[in-house]
Amino acid sequence: MPRRQFIADLQSTQDGQLPPGIHDLQRGEDDGQLVFLFAINTPSRSSTPVKLNALIPELSEYPRSHEYIIYAEDGASTEVADALDGIRRTSGKTVFELLEIVSTTLSRLFVDTDGDVHMPDSEIDDAAEEEDDDDDDADVYDSDHEAFQTSTAPSASFTVANGGVRNAAAGRAFRQRVRQDLRAAKQAGFKVGVLGHLLDGYNAFVTMSIRMSKLGISDEAMQAWRVEASEYLILVLQYPNGYKTSEELQGFDSLRLEPNIGMRVCTGKMYKPTLQEAIKAFTTAKKDGRDSIADSLLANADGESPESSIRDVFISKPLNGLLKERLVAILRFRGMGMGWTGAEDLYISRTSAGATKTDVVDDSHFLPEPTNDALPDIVNADHWSEKSGGQMSFPLLAMQFLLRHFVRCTEFCLVCHRKMNTELEAIKPYVCESDFCLYQYMAIGFGPSIEHEISSQPYVVDLLVSFCYNSAASHRLREFPDGLSLVVPPVDPKDLMPLGPATPKYRGRQEEPEEKADKAGPRPPAVDYEVGFDQARLEIIFHIIPEQCPVKKGDWIVLQPKGTLEGSELHCRIREATFFPTISINEPVLVRRLSANRAPDGGTTTSIRVVTDTPLTPHTVTPAQTPKWAPAGFQVYSQDFKSLTKEEKSAAICRLLDTLPNVKTLQEYLKKRASPDLADWNERISTPALSILRWIIASNRACIMQVDGDDSGAGSARQEERLYGMRDYMQFRFAMGAPDKEQRFINEVRKTATRLKLAYPTLFAWHGSPLYNWHTIIREGLHYKNVDHGRAYGDGVYHALDAQTSTGYSGMHGGYANGNARGSWPNSLLEVSAALALNEIVNAPAEFQSQKPYYVVKQLDWIQTRYLFVRCGQKMGEIIKLAADEMPKTALIQDPQHIPRGANGGPIRIPASAIKSSRIFKNERRPELPSPAKRLKAMGGFDDPIPIDDDDAASVVTTTSDLIIMFEDDPELEDASSATSAAPKKIEKPPGTPTDFLPGTLDFSKLPLMPMPTYATSATTKRLMKELQAVAKAQELTPAGDLGWYIDVEQIENVYQWIVELHSFHTFEIKGKKLPLADDMKKQDVKSIVLEIRFNKDFPFTPPYVRVIRPRFLTMLQGGGGHIVAGGAMCMELLTNTGWSSVSSMESVLMQVRLAIASEPFARLDTRSRGEYGTGEAADGYVRACNTHGWQIPPGFKEMAYESALPGKSD
Repeated sequence: MPRRQFIADLQSTQDGQLPPGIHDLQRGEDDGQLVFLFAINTPSRSSTPVKLNALIPELSEYPRSHEYIIYAEDGASTEVADALDGIRRTSGKTVFELLEIVSTTLSRLFVDTDGDVHMPDSEIDDAAEEEDDDDDDADVYDSDHEAFQTSTAPSASFTVANGGVRNAAAGRAFRQRVRQDLRAAKQAGFKVGVLGHLLDGYNAFVTMSIRMSKLGISDEAMQAWRVEASEYLILVLQYPNGYKTSEELQGFDSLRLEPNIGMRVCTGKMYKPTLQEAIKAFTTAKKDGRDSIADSLLANADGESPESSIRDVFISKPLNGLLKERLVAILRFRGMGMGWTGAEDLYISRTSAGATKTDVVDDSHFLPEPTNDALPDIVNADHWSEKSGGQMSFPLLAMQFLLRHFVRCTEFCLVCHRKMNTELEAIKPYVCESDFCLYQYMAIGFGPSIEHEISSQPYVVDLLVSFCYNSAASHRLREFPDGLSLVVPPVDPKDLMPLGPATPKYRGRQEEPEEKADKAGPRPPAVDYEVGFDQARLEIIFHIIPEQCPVKKGDWIVLQPKGTLEGSELHCRIREATFFPTISINEPVLVRRLSANRAPDGGTTTSIRVVTDTPLTPHTVTPAQTPKWAPAGFQVYSQDFKSLTKEEKSAAICRLLDTLPNVKTLQEYLKKRASPDLADWNERISTPALSILRWIIASNRACIMQVDGDDSGAGSARQEERLYGMRDYMQFRFAMGAPDKEQRFINEVRKTATRLKLAYPTLFAWHGSPLYNWHTIIREGLHYKNVDHGRAYGDGVYHALDAQTSTGYSGMHGGYANGNARGSWPNSLLEVSAALALNEIVNAPAEFQSQKPYYVVKQLDWIQTRYLFVRCGQKMGEIIKLAADEMPKTALIQDPQHIPRGANGGPIRIPASAIKSSRIFKNERRPELPSPAKRLKAMGGFDDPIPIDDDDAASVVTTTSDLIIMFEDDPELEDASSATSAAPKKIEKPPGTPTDFLPGTLDFSKLPLMPMPTYATSATTKRLMKELQAVAKAQELTPAGDLGWYIDVEQIENVYQWIVELHSFHTFEIKGKKLPLADDMKKQDVKSIVLEIRFNKDFPFTPPYVRVIRPRFLTMLQGGGGHIVAGGAMCMELLTNTGWSSVSSMESVLMQVRLAIASEPFARLDTRSRGEYGTGEAADGYVRACNTHGWQIPPGFKEMAYESALPGKSD
């Protein structure tokens, strides 16, 4: 195991002779951390010991491919710091080899005039003796410890190792400014975290975070962005050379800026990562040459999350680049009086066109910043405008800039970050019209993972490809992937004829003017090579040998054989061209032309293709066989896609999509790969075909989620959202528009319902459109800029109450009709023949553009898409499994005068849980039943539909160390203020969750406690004092109902023995229900669970022992749980040597113990016994639990736990 190997190497190095200058080698508090001293004395120069740290961010890679991070803690000189920064090639080095490298590097700094290096150890010995003297002077225990009256350092995990020595620059004014900046961010509503020695002026991290539920993002947008409401959006700021203010950063040029500030965007369940995760987020990204967190920190393809608590958000990479390259420069422009928009526009204009000293800033850059009323205040807030000059908090400005580009990401190009000049709305971000931006987005990894989409939602991918194929075959594509530098096969003239109408023209149709065909630019003609083709050997021979081979290994060609395969195309990759004029190919992709449809005017025909993955060579070929060369011809993939006309581009897209396997084949391939990447399947999928597939998936800006589908897809988890009344149609949840579109829709519904006093605020209706339109619809949203079916009833989006009416419009022009694939993707499993959407609309037909015979809605904010239905082909039921068409358990109550009818003519029934507005207005009709867990932001007299958790009741509690850094003053400041102030200023405790627990009422004298400990060590006592200080500070700053535990510090007589009360279990909810333990405690009038916590002399290297004193609980056999064993001991791996970590704080331990008691199977009180647990039975239960689970019992446990009971106490 890597960890064991590291520990063994460390022990071996400690036992042997250390390299010159290296002393006092110790294992650090984090896994993979080394702490050691370096010191050398020479005749020309005397050095004091420098404390150094070496950390392995990824210990699992030891001892082969691991890296070290080496840094100094103790105010080291600039020379030492620079020397450490210059150390390279530490990958795979053992502990001793690393120390040799450090020794050699630093020894060069201390060479005397003779070139000799002197390394006496007396100075190290003196330092060690002084440290021992300090320890001897400390009392073993003092109940009046001064630490309770003075300020504390950060928690033990990040304590400065040299006793608190600070960087010389980290003076009183410095610490005041740091606290001021962090407080500003905290007061603005963000969670603030600190990792490292921030107040001491050393390398440290500051984290800014906020829960997703506070950002006003719709549920549909969260699904599309793959984030959860309970997760935090986290900005990690790294200060490699100590904290730098906003003014300092703006004064740096680009060369000095990068070494002083780093920023990473991520998300996680906790409000900040651990120190090791933060270091890894920066170092791994730097090592990989990219601005994203390492793949090791992300969930894998199977959805299993590793141990890390953070992962990238879906646009981390472009956001990291934006923050790194532009934020500080934009802040300089903001100092001129501009808003965010003006400063960003000026930055873009100056970087693109260049700037001179005589440039005059246009007045347009100083226009007031527009606000979006649909977004919560924290997203619209601007620290710069609120502060109006003076000292600005850089962490707060950076977080507000991040929110601007995260919440409103669909308004900006993901590559150049320009504001999109379009009125079209989307739920997913994309790029502008620049070819360069498209190339960056697709080729450099800014786009989404198509492998994830195929693995999780294969039928959505099938649907997207089918829509694109039909649009291309009908020559209705409007945007093309010109920026991808595609090289495609020459276009077949037979594919240039667009599809004719599949049905007769209908009344009211308005003919559209024909768009003039593009004229192709000058380009060399395609070269056809006449060759012989051996189907058995998969070889090609040139009969007329060219001067040089026209292909090389890896090229793709289109082979057109004659004979039995005449009329077919074989798309194949060149496997080997070394033996030219004979070349070998990989297994080809066979595209058959089954039939042709005569164009309406009797002219050019259009082809219908079918793709097969059946191998052409089922038999085994032996070397003795004579080649059989059948005549054939081939063309090379050499046509520049960008130079083609629109018609030719459409034909080329169809031809490439013809070669793709079906989505289930793609999914099966990815399942078999340890590192799923379709680019590795290069012998089956050509590079241009894969690029087209990526473009189709990445350019989809709607949120489409499978409702139907087999168990291998994501649809099986959404069956409760299946609508009744659309039998034989495949169902998808469907959402379009900007992330705030749902909010704007709700606002319109609310205003109209109030104005018209509507009993039913919304209605539902169908929208159908020809298949060739859907590729554009899911990218641009519903609008009425284009005329497809005439405007007989005015401008607007047309709807019908009858699904059959809308289906008549949706199946026109292409699709599968009576088994005939007209313009449809030949390898589609869905075989889509019609598509229609079910939309929710504001229930005001009298204000529509028209209401008979169709609902024509001109107000786009009155429309919100909910479902997408597709009529599939013969494979439905054979390959694709649809759920039964059953009535939902709880159907949405609809307006009886406007109930839509399904495919069979009957009324449809919509699950109430699938429609957000139904829950909103249900709550509005019942104001007496507000949600007890959250407050909804007031707007227009109603609750806001998107939960804005202002009271932060569901957030993770801020750690004590972070609160201390932000709010506790320096000791010297307290001393200075004591002369003018009679009493120290206390931090006000915010109001919290109500509780019936009363602190300070427990009678310690009646508790059956373990014997008072008689052992103690100086190091353990100091650590426990700091832990006690931390929990005491947490109790001062956190409301009792939110904290859930209480320690009466005044009653503690020995720091090795704590009495803790756990309370307020009524704050827990499991699946919407109160915790059974809370009901038991209320019935028995029990206000708290009393625990005894005992620390051994080896703490923190051994875990604390935690047992329940009272009340008694049911055992597991009796129906109890909560990790409480018979006897009252806590059964948790965390509290054994197997699961314990020496860096764990007692604050986190108490939180985890409380959560364990509240977890399933639930703890229940023993109502038949009101006694208390004895000390002996608890120890027996603990030992049994450890033996049962194979956990290691801490050394010294039996001596600590089985001592005789105190006089007067019974066991």
